Amino acid sequence: MKTKILSLLLVAGMLISLALITIGCSTNTDASVSDTPKGATALWDAGGTRNKIVVISDIHIGIDDSYAEMVKNRPLLIEFLQRLQRTTDVRELVIDGDFLDEWFLPVYYPSYTDQGKFYKDVIANNQRVIDELNKVTNSGIKLVYIPGNHDMTQDNAVLQEAIPKIVQIRDAKGLGTYYTGDRNEIAIEHGHRYDIFSAPDTVTNAKLCGNDDTILPAGYFYARYAATWVLEGCPKVEKNLPVVTKLPDKSDTDQYGAYIYYSLLKNISARMTPNESLDEKIFDMHISGFDDAYTYLDFYPAQQADGTISAPVLFKNIQRTWEERQKINKVKVPNSFIEAVSGTLDWDYFFKQARTQYLENPDENVDVVVFGHTHVPQYTAMNNGKYYINEGTWIDHNADYPDATRTFAVITTGEKTTAGLYKYGEDGSVLDISSSVGKENDEAAPAKEPSGNVSFDYKTVENYGDDETQARYVEVSGLADSAVQGKLNGKLKDFCISPTSSAEKDTTYNIMPVFEVVGGDLLSIRTYNTAYTKGAAYPVNSIRTQIFSLTTGDKDAGKLWDFINNKNTFKQMVLDGKLGFAAAGVEGEMPQELKAGAYKKLAESIDTSEFAAQFYFSDGGTLNVWCNGENHATGDYWLFDIPVTELGNLATDRLLPIIEQTSRDGS
Repeated sequence: MKTKILSLLLVAGMLISLALITIGCSTNTDASVSDTPKGATALWDAGGTRNKIVVISDIHIGIDDSYAEMVKNRPLLIEFLQRLQRTTDVRELVIDGDFLDEWFLPVYYPSYTDQGKFYKDVIANNQRVIDELNKVTNSGIKLVYIPGNHDMTQDNAVLQEAIPKIVQIRDAKGLGTYYTGDRNEIAIEHGHRYDIFSAPDTVTNAKLCGNDDTILPAGYFYARYAATWVLEGCPKVEKNLPVVTKLPDKSDTDQYGAYIYYSLLKNISARMTPNESLDEKIFDMHISGFDDAYTYLDFYPAQQADGTISAPVLFKNIQRTWEERQKINKVKVPNSFIEAVSGTLDWDYFFKQARTQYLENPDENVDVVVFGHTHVPQYTAMNNGKYYINEGTWIDHNADYPDATRTFAVITTGEKTTAGLYKYGEDGSVLDISSSVGKENDEAAPAKEPSGNVSFDYKTVENYGDDETQARYVEVSGLADSAVQGKLNGKLKDFCISPTSSAEKDTTYNIMPVFEVVGGDLLSIRTYNTAYTKGAAYPVNSIRTQIFSLTTGDKDAGKLWDFINNKNTFKQMVLDGKLGFAAAGVEGEMPQELKAGAYKKLAESIDTSEFAAQFYFSDGGTLNVWCNGENHATGDYWLFDIPVTELGNLATDRLLPIIEQTSRDGS
């Protein structure tokens, strides 16, 4: 399982999105998808000792393929499971929650009362996956399931009937932590236990509903609202939401917490605008202790007559029940509502919880913690030999981390436990992404980069934007020459936040830099920019790219034709469709005529002077070029990519070392 990563992928900041909602403005249908697997060779060269624990999560198989989140990846999951059975050093396969999906349903899905039947129908819709999991259990691999938030109501008997040998782990309703490894040194749980929106909530609505079976948290309702918006094509509908005008003092932790909760939902609700009206009773609930119909406004926080901030019906004063919820949910080290609700916007919150609950908890003896839930793959190898991993997701379109889906963790247990994070490729390759998603922190092992001791940090412009719009830039440290470092950091900041200085009135930008170190001392950077203009029908996406030198601190350290030696041959490759294609902001397959037009426009762009700077290198050893799209509906800009290893005949002396490094890493 050798790495195929060309260089370290460093992603700036965090995408501001709820872990409970995966929002992608397209359906996941694919009428042509085949469930026929490609083959069944071992995933890697395996030893004779079964000492590996493989962990996958957030598979999200659904009840209806027309809107399920995992359809295109289903045959690849089946293929993965077949190959897993032939990998002789695998001891266990752990499904770390969000396996069967009860949350990603439009609000117009028919109301039902029998949740057991619902889950049986999900299983029936994905029978080939279930069949393959049964074969996994028959191959000598232990199969373990831990509940997530999207399947927290799944009755033990339903899954047990479908997969008789599966081991289900629960330590509270809708929750479980699985300890495994030779020394029980590995702790695996979904992670929603620490999430205000996703942790089981039998407290907040108990009085309203007259029972303590109301396990579904606020995230369930927002997930269904989001699913509806996505399936309707992400319409932009004017919504007259209640406005809280009085900001509570921070010393009033009750009301300040309620205000943070309100602010978070206000920003989400401003973007997520399905066609259904706010006062329409769209949530017809007759499951999990609920027996009524509710509107969106029933659980949207507002300023009440007495001046306090609370939702009027559902989840009233949610900030006051978090302490009791944590006790019921068996949280080892409780935290405050303010910390928890603020953590919704920061995936590092879950790393902090892994440290607090397990890695630094004197009552625990854990070396490896694995969470799911966020869909954002993370890998942290700490100096003390401990690990935190988020194994990511298998959904078709990972809006929370577009560069990665079909990811999984592999932990090798023994006297010294080690861990890694991998991606299963569409071609059946197993790609080590541990370093590319590695997170540097005070206790993380130093990254092994071509640039030696150089490290990178991400900054945001102070007093700019809001929770949705942040102007981020990159800062470098560790260069031997402090003058070069200062020069480089100035140019990096200017480049990253440049759109803010030329922005029109009432326009703010969300700027997300991503970069790679290639060729030893080149920093290939691109910024993904989303412009929000007051009154505009939709946000506008754009991309900017640049090459910097870590040696001199200069920008414009390379143009495309410094790496490609024949412009005409490259243009012909474009016209022949040799490059991969994606349209920014557009999910799913583009019509063939539009795709042909995109290749033609790219070819025409090649002769312009601007095109020489419209490229970047990305992880896995690919060269990417781009051009502006025709309109928002078909993509504000178009991206094209090709592995550098396919450019040998066109490579200049500057590209050859990058190709050689990619080939070595992939061998």
